[in-house]
Amino acid sequence: MPTLTINHMVALLALVLSAAVYLMMRRYGLPDKICWGAAILCILVVSIFWTCVLLGADDDEDT
Repeated sequence: MPTLTINHMVALLALVLSAAVYLMMRRYGLPDKICWGAAILCILVVSIFWTCVLLGADDDEDT
């Protein structure tokens, strides 16, 4: 059985966030294109943020 890493958890949380945003925007009656765009934008924002976190977490800097 494969183990879940922190990267898998962040990806899962991004998926849950995008689904929540999509459903919330559908509830308020926004057009379908805007709902899908907002859901994709949530995934992109989380992936960009997580990439920046991983790039900034350099363990070699001990100064």
